[in-house]
Amino acid sequence: MPAHLGGRHDCRNGGTESLSVEGDYTVNARNIRRFAARLQTLWAGDSPTDLYYVTVHEQWVFYWIAHDLTTELRNTFGLRIQTIDTPDTLQHQLIHFGDRYAYLNGTFRTLHPSNTVFLTWFHGDPQDPRPHMQAQFQVLPEAAEHIAKIVTSCRISKDVLLTLGIPEEQVTIIPIGIDLSRFTPGTPTARRQMRAALGIPEDAVCLGSFQKDGLGWEAGLDPKLEKGPDVLLATIQQLKRRYANLFVLLTGPARGYIIRGLQNLNVPYVHHYLPHYHDIIPYYHALDLYVISSRCEGGPKALLESWATGVPVVSTRMGMAADWMRHGGNGMLAEVEDPAHLAEGASALLEDRTLRDACCRQGYDDVQQFDWPIIADHYYRKLYQAFLE
Repeated sequence: MPAHLGGRHDCRNGGTESLSVEGDYTVNARNIRRFAARLQTLWAGDSPTDLYYVTVHEQWVFYWIAHDLTTELRNTFGLRIQTIDTPDTLQHQLIHFGDRYAYLNGTFRTLHPSNTVFLTWFHGDPQDPRPHMQAQFQVLPEAAEHIAKIVTSCRISKDVLLTLGIPEEQVTIIPIGIDLSRFTPGTPTARRQMRAALGIPEDAVCLGSFQKDGLGWEAGLDPKLEKGPDVLLATIQQLKRRYANLFVLLTGPARGYIIRGLQNLNVPYVHHYLPHYHDIIPYYHALDLYVISSRCEGGPKALLESWATGVPVVSTRMGMAADWMRHGGNGMLAEVEDPAHLAEGASALLEDRTLRDACCRQGYDDVQQFDWPIIADHYYRKLYQAFLE
């Protein structure tokens, strides 16, 4: 299919037969459905909106989840979707709050009761003492009375919701997705070029950490403990004893706590704050290993991004990693707050090429099920379809 018609050049989703036409043009059942849905959207003109999706500013991961999900829902199912930041005046609409704060911080009391509401809740620890988190846990049971479905991305988060008194039938697990047309494995040439561009020595053992893990949106000198930056530094400290050529590549905002820690450890690093989410892709190609040290997550997206780009990953057992990672199968796992076993898993991947290659191959195979067309299908069928018919 011509690129300007928006078709993906693949035939995933159950081995759909495809017919290649003149090189890059591919015709298959999925792309035909996507093209028909797009035409339907164009023909709809000023027809009523099917779904309003409430999200936040571009710096946050919530925005890009909303962007990719709603794009796929439009393209595949022809849904007429508006992405908004406030739904205060809406009535008799389907509204999905991709940002829980936008709903739980009072909106649920003022939103017109004729609306059908969906809420995304990625993660949260009831033992988190911060006032804004305790406020979320306190109001959730009351707010849940006005919610059709709560979506979460992992079993641990679902269990937390159940302990708060949310009925099981009200909670559905839909994993976070990834755009596999963009996140692809790098080549040896891409690795060399990216390292040269970033000033990373070719022989360095380069670890990656690309997520925001400091409080606020400025320097981030105070740690966001659920992301485990203190655990990451403890892991790096142990790895430094083993690898004299250790190097750390950072992206993302509010990394001041990690940067100060790396300076204290005398570990060389590069930090770039990237203006656009997709700019992160070649940074993965420069890595030897990605380290996830979080205490509490809904994903993180870095797990899927590492698998998709062919980067070996070591992670704590939380979020989607607890559901989908298999120790020694598609990565290495350690318990939460266990830097010793994170370092041990990292060393195993760095030093055992057979293990590393097997984990990368399996991770790449496993990530296919999280492609956004597949995840969007879950959203449509598990959440919206019954209300749109």
